[in-house]
Amino acid sequence: MSASRLVSLSRKIIKPSSPTPLSHRIHKLSLMDQMGTHSYMAALLFYPKQNTTTSMPEPTKISQVLEKSLSKVLTSYYPFAGQVRDNSFVECNDIGADLSIVRIDCPMCSIFDHPRTYIDNLVLPFDPWFPSMDSLVAAKLCHFECGGVALGVCLSHKVSDGCSLGKFLRDWSMVARDSEAKLSPLFNGSSIFKPSNSSSFQVVADPPLYKNESKRFHFSASKLKSLKSLTDSTTQIRPTTVEAITAFLYRCVNTTPSLLIQAVDQRGTSNDALVPADLTGNAILPFVVSATNKEEMNWERLVSELRKGKEKIQDMLKYIESEEYLCSKVSDIARELNERTSNNDIPMYRFSSLRRFPSNDMNFGWGRPRQVDISTLPINMFILMDNQNGDGVEVIVSLEDGELSALERNDEFLQFASPCLGF
Repeated sequence: MSASRLVSLSRKIIKPSSPTPLSHRIHKLSLMDQMGTHSYMAALLFYPKQNTTTSMPEPTKISQVLEKSLSKVLTSYYPFAGQVRDNSFVECNDIGADLSIVRIDCPMCSIFDHPRTYIDNLVLPFDPWFPSMDSLVAAKLCHFECGGVALGVCLSHKVSDGCSLGKFLRDWSMVARDSEAKLSPLFNGSSIFKPSNSSSFQVVADPPLYKNESKRFHFSASKLKSLKSLTDSTTQIRPTTVEAITAFLYRCVNTTPSLLIQAVDQRGTSNDALVPADLTGNAILPFVVSATNKEEMNWERLVSELRKGKEKIQDMLKYIESEEYLCSKVSDIARELNERTSNNDIPMYRFSSLRRFPSNDMNFGWGRPRQVDISTLPINMFILMDNQNGDGVEVIVSLEDGELSALERNDEFLQFASPCLGF
């Protein structure tokens, strides 16, 4: 497919439907926001015409629905329509979000024959790893000749993690279906994770961007049960699904001393949770598990270290009222990550879970997406997501081309995982 087959139809700046009150013009970044990078969280939503239960509206109608609903949702998500200043606050000046509309003269299904980077270039408004800071939110609506549509959305990591991106897309689609929908994002992260005023505060560096290849693999419900049973039989700890898959993948891809970096969402669902489930912003902290020899790659040790790392992060929240202590510990985490990841001699594998990503709720009025994807990842990165049909877990794997080919030939890996092809 040549680039000439993508035709730009329009590009607009969408502003909030109501101006942000003066009392909300300054939104302080939380400690977790300050720690975040300037890259973008990016999601790709695919809605094939022939597979939706609701008839697809005309292209002009789809564009109008998205423009109007984006304007309205930005009123509730007002920091997303502003600009970050000095890694300290968002100036909520209603500068708006960037929305591009294009036509791609090919069937949607044909683009899945191309590499993931090619799909990103078609569907996303820009490369999320080389971001423009003009807008914290940018979206791109793609109309395919088959009648299907795709929506690519980029949201700055300075104001969002994967969980917040999912909630924003869920609420945007909710407003598209019902303009009177009541939204309740919480922008009180700075009152929970007090921001730092120290010039020595560490910001986590973006992962290195090398030439890599990404593919998606499916772990069916039955295979997951077998994998967890295998893990249960060799450990004293009953692993969660995330722990079982993470330990399994790490064992499959790791051949030399390396580091496993696991991201942990701090949000809770109980009434006494220190970090509320609806917190919008960044609420994820990483921890590191090292493996220096073959003995340290055994199931029991990996699952135990994953469990202990998660519990250590959660225990740290007990000191959330001690601003200096919390800031010091978070800065130590960032410093440790930067120091360890700056050593190019030690391979690093990053794991993160988006299993609660509300994919099936992203119905803008023409049915739920047939597939929800994320942008091409940096090298040695793994993202876990629930399968769209609810029958297992899918993992996006990003490795060097040779390592990915080796994983696809790994008999142990193929006992539990199978490649996802197209839709």
